Amino acid sequence: MANSTGNLWGGRAALAGIATFIVSVIALHLLQPEYDPASQLMSELALGPYGGWMFAAFFGLAVAVFGIQAAIGSAGATPGLRSLLAAAALFFLAAGVFPLGAFSEMHIAAIAMAFVLTVLAMCFFPAGAGSAATAAPRAVSWSLAAGVVAGIALGHSVLPMGVGQRLAAACLLVWLTILGWKFRR
Repeated sequence: MANSTGNLWGGRAALAGIATFIVSVIALHLLQPEYDPASQLMSELALGPYGGWMFAAFFGLAVAVFGIQAAIGSAGATPGLRSLLAAAALFFLAAGVFPLGAFSEMHIAAIAMAFVLTVLAMCFFPAGAGSAATAAPRAVSWSLAAGVVAGIALGHSVLPMGVGQRLAAACLLVWLTILGWKFRR
């Protein structure tokens, strides 16, 4: 992988975005003790008194996904893969702009599209990332994509919804972290 300016800032942006998401969500959990993470979705943190901070969390996810898109550009990634990631970043941003509550339908649609597009990108990554594919080969990308899907499916069936969603989000964050770490310098 060539180390270009795009790799460098993209990798660092991804790590900063992930950190922003994690810090925002943890802070909101601590500031809203009545919130039940096992049964409530993370987006429901926007309904509490400090809910505006959820914009920072979704902005962080958008930055992380867009950063990966930028980082893989100079590695010969296909335009299709980069477009999937760029669109996913826009949908994560839209989920923050249109929070749960006043804009529930738009928020739910945006977050669903963001996850679907990101999982597709995770599946296409090994074949479409050019020399960056070594950062998250098939075993890594596909396993974590399966983890996202399993988390969502289990949250709609045997696990409490909040637990399933956190499992899905954790798999996505691990994938982004692996790539961000690889491109950070």
